[in-house]
Amino acid sequence: MRFNAATLLPLVAKLGDYLKQGFDYYVEARAAGIEVDVDMTSAFLSVKMQDWNPTVKGKQLLDDDTRASGARFLAGIAFNLASGKENQ
Repeated sequence: MRFNAATLLPLVAKLGDYLKQGFDYYVEARAAGIEVDVDMTSAFLSVKMQDWNPTVKGKQLLDDDTRASGARFLAGIAFNLASGKENQ
């Protein structure tokens, strides 16, 4: 079996979309006066990602734990990007 990175491009693009959604969530919540943390952003992304079931060659890539870890990873990046922008 060979690893073909090109087959993962749609997955990477979708992860980028979720990252943008997490970033936008943080920015919009802060603009509304809501104190947002990484856990809130992760919960938001978990809900957004709930029905996402990417496959490669018919093989499902996400189980519940992996999806939750992915949401937390993206939330951390979104939070760091957005909160860093706020401090400039």
